[in-house]
Amino acid sequence: MAHSQETRERVRQLYIEAMPLNGAAITCGVSYDTAREWKRIAKAKGDDWDTARAAYRISDQGMDELNKQLVEDFARQVITTTRELEEAKIPASDKAALLAQLADGYAKFSKAFGRLNPQFSGLSVALDTLKVIAEYLKKNDPAALRALQPHVEDIGGILGKRYA
Repeated sequence: MAHSQETRERVRQLYIEAMPLNGAAITCGVSYDTAREWKRIAKAKGDDWDTARAAYRISDQGMDELNKQLVEDFARQVITTTRELEEAKIPASDKAALLAQLADGYAKFSKAFGRLNPQFSGLSVALDTLKVIAEYLKKNDPAALRALQPHVEDIGGILGKRYA
């Protein structure tokens, strides 16, 4: 299926404005492989989307905004991965283990980032607490962890608003 130039430009714009490439593709109704191919072809022609993305982040935003964007990008990846886990055809125990690992990675990122940017240290503590809860439930009540899984995204959003 052929896509319009406007669709290609919209995928590029969303990507440059910090949306993951797969999210930009889905938003514009194209496959990830198509978006990736457009990005590759553009780079070969001298239009490096990653360079444009980096320039966009730095221009007119300053370091505080850049730091905020880094946290948002990582959080967006966590959310995307969580959604993919919900749909994955794998045993519930594997989903619970992967969710705990994801929470651990997010907590470690937040903790490290909180050291560099104290504004985010409250978020780091909150996410570390969420990790402790997930680990406890994994060990002591896997069914409760499975029940918690669909709510993790909303909880993360609430924590982000409260502490970020």
